[in-house]
Amino acid sequence: MTVPVFRDAQHLKEVMAALAERARFSDAARGLRDAQLVVAFVYRNPDLTVVMDGRTPTTDGSHMTVRFDSLEPPPDVTFESPADVGHTFWQGKLNVPMALARGQVKARGAIARALKLLPLLPPLYQMYREVLVARGEGDLLS
Repeated sequence: MTVPVFRDAQHLKEVMAALAERARFSDAARGLRDAQLVVAFVYRNPDLTVVMDGRTPTTDGSHMTVRFDSLEPPPDVTFESPADVGHTFWQGKLNVPMALARGQVKARGAIARALKLLPLLPPLYQMYREVLVARGEGDLLS
């Protein structure tokens, strides 16, 4: 039996909040805003919902807002997976089309629109790694 990456939902939320803070002004967030997309990541084991909202205007000039455990506004696309699969994704090590085909990730909604943003994500993968290292959790990187 493998040990989960995240101790609990609070640990996952802290990591995702730190990533969101770094990503708010990124090209990926700008792409989300330009596409007027709201994307939800629903993680299990531990359970946490992360909504990246490119539709709601921000007051600080950033390109997206992030909310936890709320599906408001309703997402255009939802990706559901175990949190450990999400961890692999945010490291840039998940073949998303293959994961969808294998059922590791379940998606519903505007999937094609969301997949068009994949080329914008590599800087976020680096930010995710930086977040873990800054938190003293570089050992979680594979």
